[in-house]
Amino acid sequence: MKDLDIGFDDLKQLTKWMRESDDIREISLSYNGLDFFISRNENTQRAVTAEAPVTPEPSASTASPSSQKNKQEETKAPEVASAPAEKKVSSAAEISVGDNEHLVTAPMVGTFYEAPKPGAPAFVKVGQKVEPRTIVCIIEVMKLMNNLEAKFNGRVKEIYVEDQQPVEFGQPIMLIEKE
Repeated sequence: MKDLDIGFDDLKQLTKWMRESDDIREISLSYNGLDFFISRNENTQRAVTAEAPVTPEPSASTASPSSQKNKQEETKAPEVASAPAEKKVSSAAEISVGDNEHLVTAPMVGTFYEAPKPGAPAFVKVGQKVEPRTIVCIIEVMKLMNNLEAKFNGRVKEIYVEDQQPVEFGQPIMLIEKE
């Protein structure tokens, strides 16, 4: 049998095909340790996008100069002393990964959760030992919770994302030092 190489673009095409097909309700795929499952309810309809209503600003001819000045003063934000900026990592290229390290990246766009539920302890913390099947976080996509596993024996070296923050596909989540 020919060795298949399935990538993210192939999965995107598969989901697009399912979305456009009226008779496909579920797809399940297992390949090289990746389990991919999509199911849609029979009542699911294709999404229809609509533009949000726009409230027009008063034109210069309808507003008096004094009311325009008052409006500008109202919309100015108060000046606040700025705190030191946190270094945010947005791509794997910004991180140097050693031979004995594994960079865990977001496999999809979603919301990062460090714990199984609000108020619960985090799955992992910096310095904690992990095993291949250790759940390190959850990425939520459209109310579906996706567990991410460490995949290696090691120790969590760094965590780049704050709890409940949005993540992009391929965004670094944490660095694991392999043992």
